Amino acid sequence: MAVLCAYLRMPAPQDDAREAEVRRTAQRVLTRHLRADDDAFWPGVRLDLTGARLDGFDAAGCTLEDADLTGAVCAGTTRLAGATVRGRLRLGATFADLICDDLRGDAEIVLDDAEITGRVSFERADLAGEMSCRRATIGRASFRGTTLHRTASFDATRFTGGVSFREAVFLSGLSMDHAVFAGYTGFRQTHFADMALFRWTEFGDQTWFERTRFEGAANFFRARFTARAPSTGRASPAASRSTRPGRRPPARTSGPRAPPSPGRTTTGCCSPTDDGQARPRAPTA
Repeated sequence: MAVLCAYLRMPAPQDDAREAEVRRTAQRVLTRHLRADDDAFWPGVRLDLTGARLDGFDAAGCTLEDADLTGAVCAGTTRLAGATVRGRLRLGATFADLICDDLRGDAEIVLDDAEITGRVSFERADLAGEMSCRRATIGRASFRGTTLHRTASFDATRFTGGVSFREAVFLSGLSMDHAVFAGYTGFRQTHFADMALFRWTEFGDQTWFERTRFEGAANFFRARFTARAPSTGRASPAASRSTRPGRRPPARTSGPRAPPSPGRTTTGCCSPTDDGQARPRAPTA
C-alpha cells in the first residue's frame, strides 16, 4: 500500500497516455484493498495521498482510516460514496467533482482550504465526527438529507454556485461566519438542534429558510442579504444594504427568508434585532 501511495504522489508527466493508464490501474489496485467485502481487503491501512495526482479516484464503498488527500489534485470525479470513514479524513485538496453521498462513520472530516470547481455532494451522509470546511472555495454543493452529529464549521467558505441543505439535520453547533453564498441557497426543512451562527455571512438573491426548525439560538449579526431587482437584474440599493440594527429588509415575494426565534418553525420572513438574533414578524397577506 505504501508503495502504491508513493507512486501516486510522484509528479505525473503531461500528455502521456501510457503513464495515465498505469496511474489509473494503481488507483484501482489500491482501492480494492480498501473494500471490506473483497478478499483482498487490508484492514487498518492508513492512506497517505498528500500532494498526489489522481484521475477519477473511486473509493466508493471503501473503508478509510486516517486518509489524507491534503494538497492532492484530483481530476475527473472523486467518489467516496457509501464509504465508511474513521479517524480523520483530510480533503483539503483540489477537486473537479467530489461525491460523498451516503458516507458513514465517526471520522473528523477536514475540507479546510479545499477548491472544488464543480460540485460536492454529501447527500444522505450520516457523520458522527466533526466537520471543518473553512476557507474553502466550492462551486455547487448539496447536503440534502445529511445528518451531522457533532459541530460543523463553514467559516469564510465561498460557494460560487447553488447550495442546498434541504432536510439536513445539525445535531450540534453550526458556524457559517463570514461565509459567502453567491447563488441559490436553500435551508428548506433544515433542523438546527443547537446554536447556528451566520454572523457576517453574505447571502445571494435566492436564499430560503422555509419550514426550518431552530431549537437553539440563531445569530445573524451583520449578515447581508442581497436582492436582485426583477426588471433589470441589478441589485437595488435598498435590498443590497446590510441588515443593520433596527432596519427591516424590504418586502419581497421571493428570496431571503430569515429564521424565527429558537424553538419555532419558519412560516414567514423575519428581521434581525440589535444583537443579531432573528425575531419573527407576521407574514404579509
